[in-house]
Amino acid sequence: MLRGLKADIVIYNIGQLVTFMEGPLARVSEDNAVIVRDAGVAIRDGKIVAVGRSSDIKSRFEGSKINADKRLVTPGLIDPHTHLVFYGSREDEFEDKLRGVSYSEILARGGGIYRTVTATREANVNDLLKRVLSVARLMLSHGTTTIEVKSGYALDLEGEAKMLYVARKLEELLPLKVIPTLLAHVPPLVYKENIQEYVNYFTNAIIPEIANRNLALYIDVFCDKGAFSLNDSKIILEAGLRAGLRARIHADQIEYIGCSKLVEKLNLDSLDHLEKMPEENSRLIAERGAVATLLPTSIMSMLEQSRPPVRALREAKTIIAIGSDYNPNNMTPLQQTVIDISPYILGLTPLEALAAATINAAKSLNISHEVGAIKENYTADIIIWEIENYKWLGYTWGYNKVLKVIAKGRIAYSRE
Repeated sequence: MLRGLKADIVIYNIGQLVTFMEGPLARVSEDNAVIVRDAGVAIRDGKIVAVGRSSDIKSRFEGSKINADKRLVTPGLIDPHTHLVFYGSREDEFEDKLRGVSYSEILARGGGIYRTVTATREANVNDLLKRVLSVARLMLSHGTTTIEVKSGYALDLEGEAKMLYVARKLEELLPLKVIPTLLAHVPPLVYKENIQEYVNYFTNAIIPEIANRNLALYIDVFCDKGAFSLNDSKIILEAGLRAGLRARIHADQIEYIGCSKLVEKLNLDSLDHLEKMPEENSRLIAERGAVATLLPTSIMSMLEQSRPPVRALREAKTIIAIGSDYNPNNMTPLQQTVIDISPYILGLTPLEALAAATINAAKSLNISHEVGAIKENYTADIIIWEIENYKWLGYTWGYNKVLKVIAKGRIAYSRE
């Protein structure tokens, strides 16, 4: 047997290692997950170099040893839908919603997104970066190692560029993988009577310049009542695709106006929200190989009774991801919390929720070939939990169940 192979970190004595080596999964069960007891993992140069039995890994590799002490080990969590970069807060609007004021009403009177736009435009890069770093560190300490970050709270070229610059800077300062997304959020109020003029500005000025500056990997659009129409959303997404960006969409959240059907015509990696989506559209998403990214904490923050058609999505063999939708209207930045409440809000099993927040979330971002699994040659993003097995996910919640986070091959957080 080979001995003394070099590693930076060797994790041994893992009670239960859970990962999804077969790639993104439309049907998640113990039959197609990899669940290994008494496992070990070796890490070198930021990558996973070996996965196997604890005794074998421990004896073969020399490096800093971490005793998992019979605990659960999983891939790092991937959050495929956040609005992390913004300034200000809207806590008073929470009480408005509790009094029965709808989100559409708040938006129409200049609150909601428009209120955040004002605060974000006024904030400088340092203001934004300081706030974003604070939240990102909290996310990292709760197991999130990859974050999609949208713009959308400036609505003009330089403001959107400022937001995306901050998102890019975050990856330099913390051991996180960041996927920056240019979001067409809502038309500015000054364009209320001529939305087409703003669509032209966004597609002809903002998208090409953001793409030229290499500030975003994705184009996204809020396709819904009070935001962008079905046709305008199609125009924006097509412009992003022409500019070399990949595409995703906010669809069917507030009202169904046909947004999820755009998957028939456009190459979309992910359709997000889907609270008002008709069940029959589940098949369209599956046939196109796109991901349905569901956002349970957003449903809670909107005081929404509707739910995405999870059963129909399962039956259609659609890949399901989950995300936090962290934003000023939904101040829940923790993907761990999203996993924990998904059984209650979406009816996902703990194993489905874990897959939805790891390998399936990676698929939503087109990075499932490098993150989202504990697998040789994948980025070494790994969580050591304080719990014994994955069935404790959702069973107990409201506190941080993470003991140690390894991100990009180094210890990024440790409670010990």
